[in-house]
Amino acid sequence: MPSQPFPATSHSLAFDDKRGLAGALLWMLVAEASQAYAFGSLDMSLIWPADGIAIGLVLAYGLRMLWYLGAAVALWHALHGIPVMQSLIGVVALVAAVSLVWWLVQRDRRSEAERNPVAAAIRFHALTVLPGAAVLTALGSWQFLLTPGEQPGGVLRVAGVMGMSEVFGILLFCRLTELAAHALDGGWRAGPLRWARWQTFWLAGLVAVMALAHWGSSLAGMGVGPSARYIVFLLVAWAAYRGSPLFVHLTTALSALTLLAFAPPLVAGQSPYLAVLDQAVLMVCLAALSFFASATMEHRWQMERSLHEAASNDGLTGFLNERGLLKALQAAGPVHLVGISLHNLEHVVGLIGLGRTREIEQDMSIYLRNQWGRSCIYARPRDGFFVVAVPLAGGDVDARLLQLRAALDGRRYVFAEHSVRIQAALGLLPLDEGQALGDDILAALMLLCEVDGDPALSERHAHGGDLAPGHLMRIRRGQLSQVEALKDALRLPAGNPETSGLWLACQPIRSAHGDHDGDLGVEVLLRWASGNGSNHLPGEFLPLAERYGLMPQVDRWVITQVFAALVAHGITHRDLGKVAINLSGSSVSDPRLLAHIDQCLATSGLDPAMFCFEVTETAGIVQRSRAVDLLASLRAMGARTSLDDFGTGLATFDYLKSLPLDFVKIDGSFVRDVLSSRVDQRIVLAICDVARTMGLTTIAEFVETPAQRSLLAAYGVDYVQGFGIARPMPLTQYLQQLVRRDPRSATPLAPARALAGRWQAGHGRLVPRMAPGE
Repeated sequence: MPSQPFPATSHSLAFDDKRGLAGALLWMLVAEASQAYAFGSLDMSLIWPADGIAIGLVLAYGLRMLWYLGAAVALWHALHGIPVMQSLIGVVALVAAVSLVWWLVQRDRRSEAERNPVAAAIRFHALTVLPGAAVLTALGSWQFLLTPGEQPGGVLRVAGVMGMSEVFGILLFCRLTELAAHALDGGWRAGPLRWARWQTFWLAGLVAVMALAHWGSSLAGMGVGPSARYIVFLLVAWAAYRGSPLFVHLTTALSALTLLAFAPPLVAGQSPYLAVLDQAVLMVCLAALSFFASATMEHRWQMERSLHEAASNDGLTGFLNERGLLKALQAAGPVHLVGISLHNLEHVVGLIGLGRTREIEQDMSIYLRNQWGRSCIYARPRDGFFVVAVPLAGGDVDARLLQLRAALDGRRYVFAEHSVRIQAALGLLPLDEGQALGDDILAALMLLCEVDGDPALSERHAHGGDLAPGHLMRIRRGQLSQVEALKDALRLPAGNPETSGLWLACQPIRSAHGDHDGDLGVEVLLRWASGNGSNHLPGEFLPLAERYGLMPQVDRWVITQVFAALVAHGITHRDLGKVAINLSGSSVSDPRLLAHIDQCLATSGLDPAMFCFEVTETAGIVQRSRAVDLLASLRAMGARTSLDDFGTGLATFDYLKSLPLDFVKIDGSFVRDVLSSRVDQRIVLAICDVARTMGLTTIAEFVETPAQRSLLAAYGVDYVQGFGIARPMPLTQYLQQLVRRDPRSATPLAPARALAGRWQAGHGRLVPRMAPGE
């Protein structure tokens, strides 16, 4: 019968006068009944449960119970005509012993965290039996030495018998009394106090067996005899194996009292002290067998329960895991499943390490529990993915979801070396009663979170797209298929719009003042042809590549193909100007990127000054220190750096201060309506003022009309790009136009073709290939 750890032994129960009087009356009744076990000519009992009960009551209710027990001892002595001095000694002995035991046990329980039940049982009995019996024997034995007619030579005899009496009383009844007190205060059905009906029948059967054994043996003129002892041992062992601690302690105490009551009479000439020693050994063996066998079984149940909880609970947060959540939902009825996905978790781990990331997840779990209350079911099925099952009566879920989104959006955690910002996506999935539960439910909820974090899918959702779990799973399978196709495409060199695969486009960046001699160069754009004359939209496959960790490989592929195209066409810095290449946030943190760029520059012989590497403010640059190191290293090589999509992220001007930059690109969201929106005009003016102060060159994106271009030039924008300036075109076509337009570029073509023969574009890198004769 598994039992929970006993929670109430580390603090006192509620105490009042009624409990105090009941405890005093109980002590007096037990003391009166204990006289049936009187030993020889001494006015003492072989076992004294009253003092064990007194210690158990004080452990359960606190030291206030001691006043009532002291009064009960004095009253009981007065009723039996015990002189005042002897009574005072008895009261002092009880108060001193109980106070010492209470202090030792309370001090030990404050430091008993995670102690297994066997060790706890050994320490409890050592701290109650040994100090309690020692104090009671040392002080209480003087009561009997003051009895008239007692010889001084009887000191050892009195102390020996009284010591055994107190040991038996405390060993058998202290813990039993404490457990029973907690049970009477409402814990019968809780943990180790659980009481089953079979236990009542077992106790009645034990008493009946002992009575029949005594009656049968008395017919033959004998006591219970050794054979009955073995029966009791077997019954107690079975109780220790099956019962709760309260039942085990009660069984042990009743069995011990029965054995003492049915003990065989002394044979003529037999020493009474040998009989006492025999009973002492019997009681110690019985208690050790019972208590420690019970503690061993409870330890086993705790281990089994821990394994069961580990199979259903998340060890980090205490929430349910996937298995525990599905099991809990089966009995939960109709609920709303709220999913919270930290989709930039990998970036955070790379920045601050796994240990501190786990601290963030623990903080998230505490925050969710505090916000949604105890009526919900909480789970953490995956790293960085939380689920809250909200009952239908849990209020307006949509409103609470909006509050949660506002609280989590940009939630920042500051550590000694870094400051990180989590990016959370939310999903809501109604779950009807009786709906089939399985992995598809959680997969659909995770996909809803991805919809929330995916602009394309979010727009579909906003326009009433089908987001049923089955449809979401089909979208998921399509995304996974697209990811695998992208991996295959990254193994091939750049193609063209007419074939399937990845290919490179470019868009010119020109002077805002209309001076073609001041054109800056081009920005390289990645495209993916499907083979049927259409393209995969970058807004669809690039977020997928980011989500599945492919962006570092994609960026290295783009760099490889750009260098290959420039070498193949013999293009130099004089012909083209700047070639802007975008870097994702994950690539900025990739330690292999800088080595890859350095290898491309060294092998191609191209001038680093013709390249500009752009990082995007909204691309999740969580490892700012690595971004600073990368951009600084690129500038040290001679390349230029730019901050793309400026103004749309949370960092804003802080990025301009911390990152080593040459250019800043004003995001198109501030350019589209710049002619009519005073807010956009003020933002553009502010960006230009700050950029000029910091010595940065400004580029405006999404310029579509001459009027926009003129206004931006008036505001101080240096360069512009957009459909109104020049539409994107295949990179190879643009390079061919450069060669035809500028005859000077034909001069280095021969050596360029020879140099191009050394290159093999493919597999995401540039491989040097020896020319014939080398």
